[in-house]
Amino acid sequence: MSNQIEVAVCGAHMSGLPLNYQLVELDATFVKATKTAKGYRLFEVPDKVPPRPGMVRDMSCDIDLELEVWSMPLENFGAFMVQIASPLCIGSVILEDGSVVYGFLCESDYLKEAEEISAFSGWRAFLESK
Repeated sequence: MSNQIEVAVCGAHMSGLPLNYQLVELDATFVKATKTAKGYRLFEVPDKVPPRPGMVRDMSCDIDLELEVWSMPLENFGAFMVQIASPLCIGSVILEDGSVVYGFLCESDYLKEAEEISAFSGWRAFLESK
């Protein structure tokens, strides 16, 4: 069993963004920039500071989203999890190469009034558009 766990991040935890320090402080290292498999949607989560997206799996759509994969010591994963506030959560994310890693998802009920930003293909492009 590996002593590392890979975590996909699609928003404020990405390199250079406001919550990236939470990964770095827990000895996580950048693995790669990649995309999800097709079948994900992205929304701007309302009332979050700093702003962040919520990603949901929707197999009826033909969208893939940009994200980053980070590797973290397994013993630090619990300390990372307790920093994740609802409606965000960790679940299984399918990457474009078919592999599966843990990653940020969002509880769909919280997104009923949220702006969908899937057309930007990722959080960075959405931020750059503002």
